[in-house]
Amino acid sequence: MEVVIRLHGDLCAKAGTSTIKLPIDENETIDTLLMKLGRRHSDLLEAILDPQTGELRSHCNILLNGRRVQQLRGIHTKLKHKDEIAIFPPESGG
Repeated sequence: MEVVIRLHGDLCAKAGTSTIKLPIDENETIDTLLMKLGRRHSDLLEAILDPQTGELRSHCNILLNGRRVQQLRGIHTKLKHKDEIAIFPPESGG
């Protein structure tokens, strides 16, 4: 089983790619997936999760199959085979 992670904005530069495929276990959740991702790209993880609390940074958006995870179970949402996760950094500009 695997999922596809699509990174946007400056998160692509932190990971060196815009798309990452990662294997998942049964009952895997977004937070455990992010920990796996962080083992490969620690800078990326720090941009997504608050290192103090381990919670999703308020300025970051994660979509699971097009739905904001905050509308589901947050980072504790369970994943399924072939799910697509899109991660967006905070918007910048003026």
